[in-house]
Amino acid sequence: MKIKTNICSLVIASVIAAMVIGINPFAFGQNSTNLTGSSKMIFSTSNSTASANGGSGSQGNVHLDAAMKALQSRDKNGALMHMNKAAKTLTGAAKMHLDAAISALQSGDTSGATMHLQESQKNL
Repeated sequence: MKIKTNICSLVIASVIAAMVIGINPFAFGQNSTNLTGSSKMIFSTSNSTASANGGSGSQGNVHLDAAMKALQSRDKNGALMHMNKAAKTLTGAAKMHLDAAISALQSGDTSGATMHLQESQKNL
């Protein structure tokens, strides 16, 4: 009887875990890519603690990385979205270069935006 109860509990726990992962891939730190229409959105998670200046574990860095990937795949709208989110958390030279990258991208200068985005990442 005890074995039946343990097996039943294990099966129920497995089903619940599968449902949680299926509904929310972030529950276990998994990355998910969602392609909708012409816009590609990249979601990423970080378990690091953000530092006050936008250090390497911050959400700003996560968005800078996502913006760079979007630029490399020629998704200007996705890159701009991630740059704007990163701009909310960065300060100093990293923020200055990010602002320049946003301006460059808005004026159609993709190579300038890429260069300033790289400088922003270096200044974290």
